[in-house]
Amino acid sequence: MNTQKQIFLIVVLFFTFVGACGAYAVVDLPIRAEDQAQWHEKEEIERGALLFANNCRTCHGNKGEGGIGLPLNIDKFKDEDPLVLAANTELLTRTLQCGRAGTMMQPWLDGNGGALNERQVEHLVKLITAPATDTDPDTGQLTNRGWLEAEEFAHNLNRETAVVVGGSTLDTVADEHHIGQLELARLNNLDPNATVQKGTVLNLPPTPGKENRTFKVTDTGSLSKVANRTHAGAITLANLNGIPYRYNDETQVMTLLDDAGNPVTGLFPGTELALPEYAVYAVRAGDTLDSIAERHGITVSELRSANSGADLPSDAEEQLPFERMLELPSGTQVLAQAGDTVGSIATRHGLEPEDLLAVNPDLTAESILVAGQQVQLPEDAVYIVQSGDTLESIAAEHPGTTAAGLAEQNNVDAGTAFGPEIILQLPPVDAYVLQGQSLDDLAETFSNVRASELAEANGIPSNAILRVGQQLRLPDSAWGSAAGDALNPGTACVQHIVPTSVFEELSGTGEPTPEVERPSQMATDLVIEANSNDWTFVVDGERMTPNEGVALIAAGTDVRFVTVLGRHNIVLNGEVQGEDINTGDERTVTFGEPGQFTVTCDYHPAMFGTVFVE
Repeated sequence: MNTQKQIFLIVVLFFTFVGACGAYAVVDLPIRAEDQAQWHEKEEIERGALLFANNCRTCHGNKGEGGIGLPLNIDKFKDEDPLVLAANTELLTRTLQCGRAGTMMQPWLDGNGGALNERQVEHLVKLITAPATDTDPDTGQLTNRGWLEAEEFAHNLNRETAVVVGGSTLDTVADEHHIGQLELARLNNLDPNATVQKGTVLNLPPTPGKENRTFKVTDTGSLSKVANRTHAGAITLANLNGIPYRYNDETQVMTLLDDAGNPVTGLFPGTELALPEYAVYAVRAGDTLDSIAERHGITVSELRSANSGADLPSDAEEQLPFERMLELPSGTQVLAQAGDTVGSIATRHGLEPEDLLAVNPDLTAESILVAGQQVQLPEDAVYIVQSGDTLESIAAEHPGTTAAGLAEQNNVDAGTAFGPEIILQLPPVDAYVLQGQSLDDLAETFSNVRASELAEANGIPSNAILRVGQQLRLPDSAWGSAAGDALNPGTACVQHIVPTSVFEELSGTGEPTPEVERPSQMATDLVIEANSNDWTFVVDGERMTPNEGVALIAAGTDVRFVTVLGRHNIVLNGEVQGEDINTGDERTVTFGEPGQFTVTCDYHPAMFGTVFVE
């Protein structure tokens, strides 16, 4: 081929290549760009669905149908009109970032104390505002694919969630009664509060087939630490009560058995146990003399007699103190420890920081304290005993006090057990009742779950008594763990600094709530429906405008509250009436006293209605 032909061929190939590139740019690139944009949007929606299943379904439902939170899977948010879409995007973004003051909607943006970054907030907004392209197989309504994926993710999370029946175990019963520690002290002729040195060989309670058991201490520590490690208390209780079990000395694992010798997770709630005669009881938060006596199968009188020297309240239903406090001499000072602040010193002495600052004018709440610095305590200061404290260590921390003086002032025998717990002596106990969760108790720890649904999902009777430690599966309809009840104080964003109800009453910012006129005709039948964000009154069969319901009824009338959608509580003039009501629940409230009653819901501030009673 001559040179002229070669040049011609090269030119032809060059223009062919350029033309092909141009055609590609004109035809294929726009298609690819559109495909890429669609792919990115699909990915964003899918990520939003996963985020929703992990963070939002507790309040808004598995596919945004609404519960404590408002419905999100609604036509309003699927509107593709550019102006409407922009407004929805702005509203949802701000709400996710800041929350809603006065409601349970907390801020979710990490910069405002939440768990999501800005990109994740965008993914959730994409999910909520995606256009309807699919049909919901359950309802037949149009929805978007993201909500179906959110439900699928939710079901997967439910299947991976283990519902464990909580309650008393032999180890926890032994711990709250100091049984293991006291049993080791008895077997080894030691002080229960003695420190056991590394290398010490201790006698242990027998196990089936092993009468003479010992344990070589590997780390210097307390008897209670050894007792916990070797399950000494649980073994003592099992031996005393004839509970079958096996114990592996190498792994130090204790396994309970049923009557047939098969391993079981725990005992049944309601099981009664005898306790060793030396058992004591460590008071827990919320305990009363009544509750302690009932749980131990004894009388309050017997409990008082066993603790005749203790300062017990005359009211058996009054909550007992559960932290040991020592009175301090007037004018006592405290030596700051390394890392101490005004707040930490105040906490150890039952004070507020302001109380400490009032007698230390040279200090501020931000003052940096130096180890050994002396801080004055007010006259009413006490010391809350910490784990590991001794009378000697407390005296050393408070100049001018002595161990003997603290013991005398607080009627403490320096030779007896001393620690942060308040200990009660027990009379003979042979009917201590084990506590445990019922199906109703378990259902309350999850959102949108009833005991009957939990029973059906696990193929057990709805009145079944479950062993402590037994594992159940969640029904697919569950919305995850139960939501908390904390209200958003509105401090995350300036525009939400006050609740809407307060904001609208400020001068120039909205209309005040109008006065409600008393109806002239008395109703004979009143049903109040709870929808996602409204109370709807049905007066003698006639439905009124949502959140504008007014009715006049006679004193003593029973009013039926029916939950159509969501989780609500019934609040009359600011007082909550009973437990929450969830989708499908009904509650009858008797209006027995004459007056005007405002009906609201703590979870949804917009819900409103008025009942006149005469």
